[in-house]
Formats: sequence, structure tokens, C-alpha cells
Amino acid sequence: MPAELPPSIAFMLDEFRGSQLELSEISKRLNDRSFIKDFFDQCRAGISAFKYADRLRARPSKFDIYAGSGLNPLSSAGKCQESQCVIDYAHHFARTACFYSDRVVIPDPFSFTYIEATAEEILCSLSVLKVLKPLLEAGVIVFGPAAFLSCPNCAKVMESERKQVTSQLWREFTNSSPDVFRYKDGRRWRMSFGSPLFTNSGVQFRFTTPATKEAIAATRPDALLTGKNAMNLVRQYRDVIQKHCAHCAHDVVFDSLTASRCNTTVVTSTPEEAAGYRLLDGRKVGGTLPDWSMLRTIRLPALERLTASQALQVREEAHKALPAFRAKVQRELMSLKDVSDEGEEKRALAAAADLRVAAQELRGQLASLSLPSVRRREKLFGGLAVAFQIVALGSHDPAVTIAAIGTFAGLMVAAHKSESDRQEKHEVLVHQPAYVLLTAERIHEASH
Repeated sequence: MPAELPPSIAFMLDEFRGSQLELSEISKRLNDRSFIKDFFDQCRAGISAFKYADRLRARPSKFDIYAGSGLNPLSSAGKCQESQCVIDYAHHFARTACFYSDRVVIPDPFSFTYIEATAEEILCSLSVLKVLKPLLEAGVIVFGPAAFLSCPNCAKVMESERKQVTSQLWREFTNSSPDVFRYKDGRRWRMSFGSPLFTNSGVQFRFTTPATKEAIAATRPDALLTGKNAMNLVRQYRDVIQKHCAHCAHDVVFDSLTASRCNTTVVTSTPEEAAGYRLLDGRKVGGTLPDWSMLRTIRLPALERLTASQALQVREEAHKALPAFRAKVQRELMSLKDVSDEGEEKRALAAAADLRVAAQELRGQLASLSLPSVRRREKLFGGLAVAFQIVALGSHDPAVTIAAIGTFAGLMVAAHKSESDRQEKHEVLVHQPAYVLLTAERIHEASH
């Protein structure tokens, strides 16, 4: 049976069927008062009665994660919002977060924000949910609340933490050699800011904002500024950039609290959020590592090509190996307070190399078990046993018959033992972490 979805999500997926979604159709439905009433009723039913992740029992033996805003495919944080990029990232999310963990929690995109959501935002969310639907139905992805009530004291603590993270992110940005350039978007000039703080998985996500007259006068079109000239413009846009940092800090504090309530480990994929989480857990944050956006990631080509449906297929076919695979990834890549950033980067690279080498060795071991000579030997033992029995019964000599029966039994035991040993070795091999990579390669190749 497919896993139960929040009523608002089930309602929207049922109302907008098919793979092709049109913004005009969504806008039309949002202007239909009857549709809005039904949608509101479903949202209210979900908030009051649906069993969100914070109401589920804790699973200490499982690696359940909460997708921070940078990782959450339903969030715009740190991601391009072009339609194809949104779809591509949803598949990327399926083959990473939904693969390395037993279960992933993401906030309900509709029930708590139905009043504020625009047609464009709903279109984006529906596109993502349709890609991830196989994982939703399998219960790999579950939903958490997108809002919660807190007492005045808790609210005061959260606001204090948000301010601290905002201040730290501003310092991180200014210390990470930011660059700036001006470009024209239609008829308007815009300023684009970049730094390692805005880099996600090796791809730079730039923070853009309308250009002021002072900024236009101080820059040339499409010319990259660095050093002191860039810092002068950064100071001019201090309020705007700090507002971006404050928004990121709000997400960090909210996600960390929600992850705790859902009994999960919060995970993100953006450097600015990673800096915020490290500040919250008391870890010193440094902005000196040039490529720190790659921390706590491993490049495994076998998994980088999978679609959401293929990722689910790998989970099912390599389920025996997944616990060991996840344990290895978690052990190698989980953030530890006494490990430096440089140490984490080296550990991630070493873990990826070890897995790739192990996959090649495992391929050879599995191939050796299925060699024709091994299977022929098992068939030969069985064939000889049958032949001995036929000859013995045809001889009508009791002594020969008794001897043949003994030989028959011995050969059958040998045949059974050979097959049993092969199956036992195969069972050991399919529990190896590297078996996950081999399964991914096989499934991907079969689809092309």
C-alpha cells in the first residue's frame, strides 16, 4: 500500500494529474473559490490530524535525516528556479539524500502556507512532487510540519540564535573574497555577488539584487570586480546582503529545531547553511578553505546518473547492502567537532576512492562465482550421481548396487555443498557496501 500523504498534497496531486503542468491552469484554479475552499479544508485537516514526522516514533537504529533548506528540493534556497533545473535537482535529491539515508523528512509545502503560495511556487512544488512520487509512495520521503508554536522563552532563544548566525554569516561572506559584477536583465541593471559561501556542490549560485545609481557609476557592465573594489560595493549593499544572511539564519534555526522534534539529523548542501549549523553546535567556522563547498560530499558516478525511480529500484534490489553502505557513509562524512574542515575533505575523498576500488573488486568476485566452470562442476557431480545409480540398478548385482548408492550419496552431497558454498559466498558479497554501486550501474545501463 502506498504511504499516506498529507491531505493537501494528495489533493493537489489528484487535481493536477499528468506530467505536463501549465501555469495558466494553476492560476485559473487558484481563482476558483470552490477549489480554494476544498484546498483550505484539506490543509486544515492535515494540520489537525495528519501524522507528521514529529509525531512518529524515533528510530535510533536508522539513519533518518531532515533536509535543510539548501537540500530540500521544495525550497528555492541556493538553487536555480528554471523549470529544468528544478526537475534535475529533484532527481539529484532522490539519488543522494534519499539514497544515503533510511528516511528523509521535508516540510509540507502546502498545508501551512496555502494563503501565501503563488501560482509559480505551487507549479514548482508540484513538479518536484511528481518526480519524487515513487519515493513518497514508498515512504522513503515523509513530511514534517512547516510551522510550529513556541512559548515566549523559546521564541526569545531562537531570535538570539538567529541574530548570532546572521552576524557570523556576514563575517564569513566578507572574509571569503567576494566578487561582484553588473549585468542587464531586460531594461534594468542588476548587481551580482559571488563567493565560496554561495557555491553549491561545485556550482556557483550568485546572489543578485537591483543596481543602485551609485553602483552603476562605480562599475562597468559585465566586468568582474574583486579585491578592494568588490568590498566597497559589498559595503554599499550591506543591508541587502545581511537580509539574505538573516533569511538563511532563520532557516538554519527553524530546521535545526524541527529536525530535533522529528528525531532526525539535519543535513544541508549549501556552505552558508553549513556554517550556520556549525555555529549552532559550537564548532568554529573558518572561511579560508578555497573549495569548502565540497565538504561532506562524495562523488560516486554510479549514483550520479540515476533518476528518482531508478534510485528507488536500487534501494529495493540492493537492500541487503544498504545498511553497511549507509553506515560507512555516515561514519566517514558525519560532521565531528574535533575534525577540521581540511580533515573532512580528505576523509570524503578517501571514502569515495575506497568505495570505487571495492566496487571493482566486488565485481570480479561476483563474476568468479558465476563462471561456467563452477556451474558445470556442480552439474557434473549431479550427472555422475544419476549415471552411477542407473548403471548400478541395471547390473542386478547387490554389491554393485550398494556401492553405487554410496557413491550416489557422496556425489549428491558434494554437489549440494558446492552450490551451498557458492550461495553462501554470494550472500556475503551482496551485503558489501560496494554492491550498491554495482546495482546502480546495472540498473542505469539496462535503461539505455
